[in-house]
Amino acid sequence: MRPGRAQSRAPGGIEERRIVEPPYETLDGVLRRGAAAWPDRPALIGEAIRLSYAELDARVGALASALLEAGLEPGDRAAVMADGTAGAVLALAATMRVGACAVPIDAAHPDARRAEAMRDAGCRMVVSPGLVATTVATPAGAGPDTPAYAIYTSGSAGRPKAVAVGHAAAVRHAAAAAECFGLTPDDRVLQFASLSFDVAQEEIWPTWSAGGTVVTRPREVLHAAALGRLVAEYGLTVLQLPTAYWRALLADAALIHPSDLRTLRLVVIGGEAASLADVHRWRDSPFRDIDLVNGYGPTECVVTATAFRLTGTDPLPVTGGGLPIGSALPGRRLWILDDAGHPVVPGAAGELYVGGILADGYLNQPELTADRFREIEIDGERHRTYRTGDLVRECEPGVLEFLGRLDNQIKVRGYRVELEEIDAVLRDCPGVQDVATVLIPAPSGESMLATLIVGDAASVTREASRRLPAYMMPAATVTAERLPLTTAGKVDRPAVQALLVKALATRRSSRVGSPA
Repeated sequence: MRPGRAQSRAPGGIEERRIVEPPYETLDGVLRRGAAAWPDRPALIGEAIRLSYAELDARVGALASALLEAGLEPGDRAAVMADGTAGAVLALAATMRVGACAVPIDAAHPDARRAEAMRDAGCRMVVSPGLVATTVATPAGAGPDTPAYAIYTSGSAGRPKAVAVGHAAAVRHAAAAAECFGLTPDDRVLQFASLSFDVAQEEIWPTWSAGGTVVTRPREVLHAAALGRLVAEYGLTVLQLPTAYWRALLADAALIHPSDLRTLRLVVIGGEAASLADVHRWRDSPFRDIDLVNGYGPTECVVTATAFRLTGTDPLPVTGGGLPIGSALPGRRLWILDDAGHPVVPGAAGELYVGGILADGYLNQPELTADRFREIEIDGERHRTYRTGDLVRECEPGVLEFLGRLDNQIKVRGYRVELEEIDAVLRDCPGVQDVATVLIPAPSGESMLATLIVGDAASVTREASRRLPAYMMPAATVTAERLPLTTAGKVDRPAVQALLVKALATRRSSRVGSPA
């Protein structure tokens, strides 16, 4: 069944699609099986490195032996510096072969933030791919119930939290994602995301479970023409991109030579909401003949939990303007519940709960784990779920539309406002390619809504006022050539705020200093 299309319904929820259980229990088992099944096929390609599955297995084994000599033991946690290199991928895999939990830390983060994360996680050491073993030690390895990795995400009060994912969940998701994306040994998948983001795990392990090739990207953020050349150079077949980065690609699509994309068959987007207007731009771009998957999934749900797939000719669903997030991947089950914890009627909005393949919880935060990972009882059956905090509805049977966050609201003049709703409406205005709305200080000392707009802002006030109440209209707009993005390709909202504050202050200063 293609992801995103109707699924059978079970009482109280959306039925999961059964997953074919993988023939391995740990992520290291994925590598060992690959070395046995496809020893000579390319497994990892990066700057100045090209490894077959047999060579990858040997390099990981040698580094794991060096880590054992250095004192790393099964059950320990070890930091892996996510610097975008193939060496970091080797360090990740070797840490897991030892049986330790890998904690990817973004090398670009400030020293204090990296140190705080390593201290919070209790990391035993920082893994370097340059270690050399003097003896060949045999790692004890990990078990299916032990943590494979821990990914830091933003938390309340500015304190990041680490989501721990066990091997059993990770390998089941690798099999589910490989099935969802139709991966085969002929696929070459770009490893775009930083290892400190959970999406990187979905770029690596499903590819290796299918016998495909992982290709690491250059460290700089690639603009449209450069990405097209990279696809052509390595014969890439699958890209998994942040929605904001994908949207920027579409804005610069004229710079991409269509022949550069001849090997590309699938683009997976996610991380932020996509709109139907984005789909129209995709269908007018060189990517029009390449299948598009809109994925959704918090880190706590082990990367992608739902997906919606479109070809260039599929009819668009009827939604409020957003591209659906689709239906459950194999091994998941979904519930849409009201405030009382009861299933809503089909088509009504409610909070999304996800069951099936889930993370273990949060490192060192049992109370938060208990709050977000809840057992629910539906029709006499108990299920372990993750309470997403996301508001969704079924736009057609078994297919979900994302409506916004329940706990990411702001107050403007006493009204509760969803920033995602404002962005979706403004993005739909003629001539607007992308937007980001934030709350900034107003000259009066209060807070006001302001929007950074890529494209023509002339129609925004007129068009948006037809769909937004006055209190949701941005008090100020500033145009830019592109939205600022993080190194992971997501919208950098603090940078958006800073740009807006500076631009509006310059406007006020110019008015004050102008001749009477």
